[in-house]
Amino acid sequence: MKRILICFITLALSVCVLTCCGKKPFVNPGDSLGGGGTGEIADSADDVTDDVKDDFSDEDFSDLAGNTSSAEATEVTPTEEVYKISEDGTYYFSGSYGGILLDAKNLKLHLIFDGATIATAEGIALDGATNKGAEVVITLLGENSIVSTAEGENAVHIKGKLSFNGEGSLSVTGGKNAVKVSKELAIVDCSLALTAGNHAISALSVSASDCTVNVLSAGKDGINAECDDETTAFTTDEGYVYLKNVDYSCSAEGDGIQADTVVYLDGGNYDIKTTGTFVPKTQMSEYGIDADDFKYIKSGDAYQRIASDEANRYGASSLYGLVQGCKGIKVGEIEYPDENDPDKEITVTEGDYSIIIEGGTFTIDSTDDAIHANSGNLSVRGGDFTISTYDDALTSDDLTKITGGTITVTKCYEGIEGGYVEISDGTINITAQDDGINAASDDTRITEHILISGGEIYVNAEGDGVDSNGSINMTGGTLIVFGPISGANSALDADRGIVIDGGYLFAVGPLGMVETPANNSKQNVLSYAQNQRISANTVLSLTDEDGAPIFSVAIEKDCQSVIVSCPELVTGGSFKLYGGDTQLCAFTVSSVITSVGSQGNMGNPGGAPSGGFGGGFGGFGGGPGGGFGGGPGGR
Repeated sequence: MKRILICFITLALSVCVLTCCGKKPFVNPGDSLGGGGTGEIADSADDVTDDVKDDFSDEDFSDLAGNTSSAEATEVTPTEEVYKISEDGTYYFSGSYGGILLDAKNLKLHLIFDGATIATAEGIALDGATNKGAEVVITLLGENSIVSTAEGENAVHIKGKLSFNGEGSLSVTGGKNAVKVSKELAIVDCSLALTAGNHAISALSVSASDCTVNVLSAGKDGINAECDDETTAFTTDEGYVYLKNVDYSCSAEGDGIQADTVVYLDGGNYDIKTTGTFVPKTQMSEYGIDADDFKYIKSGDAYQRIASDEANRYGASSLYGLVQGCKGIKVGEIEYPDENDPDKEITVTEGDYSIIIEGGTFTIDSTDDAIHANSGNLSVRGGDFTISTYDDALTSDDLTKITGGTITVTKCYEGIEGGYVEISDGTINITAQDDGINAASDDTRITEHILISGGEIYVNAEGDGVDSNGSINMTGGTLIVFGPISGANSALDADRGIVIDGGYLFAVGPLGMVETPANNSKQNVLSYAQNQRISANTVLSLTDEDGAPIFSVAIEKDCQSVIVSCPELVTGGSFKLYGGDTQLCAFTVSSVITSVGSQGNMGNPGGAPSGGFGGGFGGFGGGPGGGFGGGPGGR
């Protein structure tokens, strides 16, 4: 199997974090405000995420937060009129104002809000929309608010860089975006509550630390970081979201967090709910939705995802599609002009887009995918996740790599998906309507694989438990799979073979499409089957010949097929399999695949490489060579 190089992006951001002590402090905002970044591709996920951690260390934030001075500020008298600022400096606002206008280009400003209310019904409340090059720091003391009730207007719009800091809070309400920034936005220490008809936050890039951001409602995305419209090549100078120890809650009709290049999350608490609008296929032309996007049916008051090849069973009025993307956390897909062909666009792939999650607590309830890296890689290194979604829980177009964390998926269409899926640590519990873990891709560059080298993984799937359009290889960890009860699916399914070289494997499912590991596995495998169903909640136990327990699992659903592999299943050893107190079989291991049980239709229509998955069952106690999981070339 070829080695896949895992490419992620390293960011180097500079975030200006300015805090204030006392009533009228002065901060010189003439230096860098907001963030800018450079990126380089690394050869491994571990190296690159370590580099990113170095770029965003606590020391960096601490140094920037301490950048304060004691000079006096200009105190602005409350007024119902719009207060115009045309000179650099520090301005102190306390009371009610009819608006603030940045009335000159390239202003460098420090605005102190201490119990301030800026409200208008006629335009942008804090208006820097026409004055390019502004660099603004807003320090929050006490409770503050910015409101624009004008239809289709932003509440805050800065044509430049913007930073929020301080120990206070700010409520922002906009008919369009709550906060719109044309360049970098930085948020530190303070608390923001946002309500928006469009995006709650929209900026070239967003970086935040040790703060609270509460998106009360958003007509589109909670946080949206998009590259400049004039960007013609991939860059990590823009389009990123970096959040460190942030308490982020979001209720949005679009994506909870959306970035064009990188999402990097390091600690904090994330409570994200996205709610999409479904329309029937009869309204396809009205909303401009592709026919392939109508992949839901209505079930009572809820919607249910269906497989693409099932759509023909339903009429146009019974198929529904989402009007908008409403994923929990997403890195998007950008197409750039092809230098060799101006009439053609190309999509950046091969690891240029990434989602990297170091840790944190995540509760995601999304209509669309919960965590989605489009045209890129997804790396989960830690965190505590509770996920419910109508579609996929964790998915990427290239590599989905999990090296730590606790992931509980209570509802999904497919659980963990990618062109490549690699799991080396963590605790994972998936309940899936279709496949639990799936390696699949339409990209011809990718030869799919699932690699499991560690972790504790539990899958309860109505489709295939673990499914690869390429290969499955297990070298360590624990994998427990409760596959479908019936149908053309199985607990394990791989087009290019299943190899078990270590770890603890326990997989149960129906007869008919059973796939067992190949006989070139390095660790022995028991494949047991019986025509009569073994009832849910039965404890299946593997013991030695004296009855000493080795491995036992209480099955969560009825089954007929049981596949077990563990280090204790040594060649020459004698063992027993129990269902509760009933001995199902006794066997002696004489080869890699030991097949035991009743005869049944166990064929694998796809065939397999050496050690195939077996077809016609060889009968009770059957061995290799035509048995269940039998000899080479079995079909």
